[in-house]
Amino acid sequence: MSGYRERLLPKWWVYFLGAGLIAMLSIAYGAAISATVGWVMFIVAYGLLALAMTAGSPVIEVSDVLRVDAARLPMTSIAHTEVLDAHATRDARRSREHAQDFTLLKLWSSTKAIAVTLDDPSDPHPGWLISTRHPRALKMAIDAFQAQSSVN
Repeated sequence: MSGYRERLLPKWWVYFLGAGLIAMLSIAYGAAISATVGWVMFIVAYGLLALAMTAGSPVIEVSDVLRVDAARLPMTSIAHTEVLDAHATRDARRSREHAQDFTLLKLWSSTKAIAVTLDDPSDPHPGWLISTRHPRALKMAIDAFQAQSSVN
């Protein structure tokens, strides 16, 4: 059975904002030193920033475990999953109910999330709160793997 995989890359406007901030600094150095220095600084600094934002983007993966970046959760530990829209995600971030949850909220990637309730009293987190661009697909993948593992 194929799994689910998603990389939470920043939205286009985050890259654009980074380019704007680096451009301001590059223009200042270019005016003070030389235009060549400004251009080289912009190209190198923006390249490093874009590489860091892309390489540092977390990956969500569903297979025999739910993997969110480096964290792993066995499917047998999941009791319930709930899809959250932008408003519910914002409320969950501020809620005391989710204060002890493991969270991965990248609001520059997605305003939607999924709430995972755990069925493992030994886990220090009662649940997980995860940003995702495709919350329904992620929930369906988790439910499918849980159903498959309960049959086996």
